[in-house]
Amino acid sequence: MQNLPQRDVRCGGRLSSFLMERRHMRVLGITLGAVLGVLAVGGAQADDDFEPEVLTVEESIEPGANLFLLDQSWQGASRLNVLAVEDLAHKGNLSMGLVAQMALSRDRKTAYTISAYAKRITYGPTEAVLQIFDVDTLTLKSEVIIPDKMSQVAPSNAVLQLSADDRYAFIQNATPATSVTIVDTKAGEVIAEVPTPGCFGIYPALDSQRFSTLCGDGTMAAYDFEADGEFSAPVRSKKLFDPDEDALFIMPERVGKDLVFPSFKGNLYRISDAGTPRLVDKFSLTEGIEGDWAPGGVDVMAYNASHDVMFVLMHPDAEEGSHKNGAEELWAVDMDAQEVLYRSAVGHLASIAVTPGEEPVLFGMSEESEVVRYEIAPEARFAAKPTATLEGAGDWTVYAIAGG
Repeated sequence: MQNLPQRDVRCGGRLSSFLMERRHMRVLGITLGAVLGVLAVGGAQADDDFEPEVLTVEESIEPGANLFLLDQSWQGASRLNVLAVEDLAHKGNLSMGLVAQMALSRDRKTAYTISAYAKRITYGPTEAVLQIFDVDTLTLKSEVIIPDKMSQVAPSNAVLQLSADDRYAFIQNATPATSVTIVDTKAGEVIAEVPTPGCFGIYPALDSQRFSTLCGDGTMAAYDFEADGEFSAPVRSKKLFDPDEDALFIMPERVGKDLVFPSFKGNLYRISDAGTPRLVDKFSLTEGIEGDWAPGGVDVMAYNASHDVMFVLMHPDAEEGSHKNGAEELWAVDMDAQEVLYRSAVGHLASIAVTPGEEPVLFGMSEESEVVRYEIAPEARFAAKPTATLEGAGDWTVYAIAGG
């Protein structure tokens, strides 16, 4: 019985604490009610002057020349960013699947992309799609399901190409056996898969239903095809280059009617793809120049036809395997005179693109997600001057197409 008062005290303490908490909650409730009441009155007054914002979508992107920048993703959705050539202002973007590639119609009004959609992300079936977008409105026009054999590689203009009239899309496959899928973009269907054993890269002909591909033995093979999907046996060239002594980058530039490929050792190979492919000419960029310079990067050349000038990314101290190194200089090359006109210092660029016309603008992309705009001065032997920079443009910003 002596312990009972102590228990009563403890019970009384708990009850007292509970009652005090209830009182504090009641006071807090009164205070909050007063504040909410004031806010309600203020809100009622503000409603008289409040004008809700109306969200709209522009019918088309801003006018002017565009830079098309591929942000390829291996982890999620890839993007095709559309920037202004004038100042790198962002105009809009298009979304597609994993490991996307891009190509543009001749008038730059239609964008073609291929990408993969992994239904279960880490395993299971994958759906590959060719998507066709209207550039001005950034809207999807159509899409075609393609074989999931499409080559999933770093951005490359040799993996997705269009015929000269934009009627057919060519898609590089690798399983690792190589072949080319041909899509009739007008009919919206796959019409053929052309086996191209030992060869990689797609180079459409200028004026016919034909494409060529570069082969690992130093030759080139050309294939003709019909609208119904029938295709010819390959037309094989003689050996055009030595893949062991002077391998070629697979991304050429079209110069006149010919294809020009840069080599790992700094030579330019000019190849005709009309009829049986053949070597037209070859010359060295680096002969007589000290420092062991060679091309380096991913998409290492860009050609301006108005001046017949090729821009090439170059790095010093070249050795086996350094062809992937970013550039330290941008060389402007007169293709007719086969002469280096100017060497501009640049910051570790991996790919370049240049606008057409008499006043070219060049864009350089780095693997550090930076895009640099350069004004080119024809009167100063095509020296390049940086005028704008865009950082954080994506994970794989190493391929772009500049145009109007």
